Amino acid sequence: MIRLLYFLFCILQVGCVYGQNFAIIKGQVSGEQRPLNIQLMRVQNGVPVNYAGTSIASGGSFAFMVEPEKDQPYYYLYDGKEYCRLYLEAGVVIEVGWESQNFRVIKPGNEENRLLETWRKMERSLKEKQQDESYGAFFPRFESVRKNVNNWLREVDSLYPAYAGELKDIVELDLLNDFIMYVSKQQQNYESEEQESEYYRQIMKRFPEKNNRLLKQPYGITLLDSYFTYKQTFIFRTREYTMEQRLAELDVPELKAEYILAEIPTTDYRRYCEYERYYMPLLPGDTYRQRMRHLKERPISILEPGELAPNLIYPDTSGQLFSMADFKGKYKYIDIWATWCTPCKQEIPSLRSLEKEFEGQNIVFVSISIDKNRKAWKNFVRMQQLEGIQLWAGDWTELPHELKLGSVPRFMLIDPEGRWIDVNAPRPSNPKLKEILKKLLSK
Repeated sequence: MIRLLYFLFCILQVGCVYGQNFAIIKGQVSGEQRPLNIQLMRVQNGVPVNYAGTSIASGGSFAFMVEPEKDQPYYYLYDGKEYCRLYLEAGVVIEVGWESQNFRVIKPGNEENRLLETWRKMERSLKEKQQDESYGAFFPRFESVRKNVNNWLREVDSLYPAYAGELKDIVELDLLNDFIMYVSKQQQNYESEEQESEYYRQIMKRFPEKNNRLLKQPYGITLLDSYFTYKQTFIFRTREYTMEQRLAELDVPELKAEYILAEIPTTDYRRYCEYERYYMPLLPGDTYRQRMRHLKERPISILEPGELAPNLIYPDTSGQLFSMADFKGKYKYIDIWATWCTPCKQEIPSLRSLEKEFEGQNIVFVSISIDKNRKAWKNFVRMQQLEGIQLWAGDWTELPHELKLGSVPRFMLIDPEGRWIDVNAPRPSNPKLKEILKKLLSK
């Protein structure tokens, strides 16, 4: 488990003893317009994630003590505007300064940080626009920096071959990001000086990344979005640049999946359902489907007949995920239950009778367990030889919260198009259910 301790700079001043498993970041903020706090960030799937934060002491100092992960050594100081990339390893002490809206590494602590700081200085010459500089002046400056960087990387490769490849990946991605961010924010005309840049013509043919290294950068998803937004605005212009066309430019399954997840509509439930039903099958594997299901910003469904129902997605006894969208075109009778629920188990014989009577007709019977003990649920399903679609939610909190599940069993009925028929359908033992199903299936 990652352990993180916060230390006041004054404690570090008096020689606080730190473990060999930890890395220390000591910082000093000076100058005007200081940030109120500093965040320490990690990267997860191309998105910055807050790892820790600290306020700045009255004297301008801050500090972090971190037990770094060996397989993910990069951490990022963030002042609200700029990221400062650091390579952390156990036993290293790094000193960082902040002045004039910029970070700088004063004592790198290791060779990786020294090289990263060299690159940060080279990149800063690219980012800092000169006063009254024209839009087009950026492009020869970009090529000049790129040429100098390539020469520098060759030197690094001869001196530090073990780190050269990793550093090259970082530099190439940072340059791509700098370029896209510049043209996205600065271009005012459809035809302009960027058209003369060979780099521009190269990267605009299709998205240039051929592996998933972009997802290790804090701007990964932002870069993807900015790239496609730029092409829609300045290349496709009034023509539609469809989601399918964008995905066709992504040769890496992980990038394709992350872009699908990043573009999920979060304000309109109907659009969300349409998007989910269409793009869920394109996600490469259950992990991504689970992430779509657990999206915190998911709009909620309206629990009224005729309204779209949530696309419930859970694994079966073998671990394979199934969603209600997998049964499009069929009625879905859903049983929310648990092995510890006596009324739930009392309904099993009636449910079995219905499954047998309506076998081969346009309906599926889906049982979703909220047992926390997966092994107990699997054993019960096996011992009782339960039929139908048997899925495991793991807990009632894994169900859409708008269902407001107060107790089990709970039965629901969804039509072939994924719309509610009844969010509180009759129990299998209730004769009314058979009448309802016969009427629906006779249409």
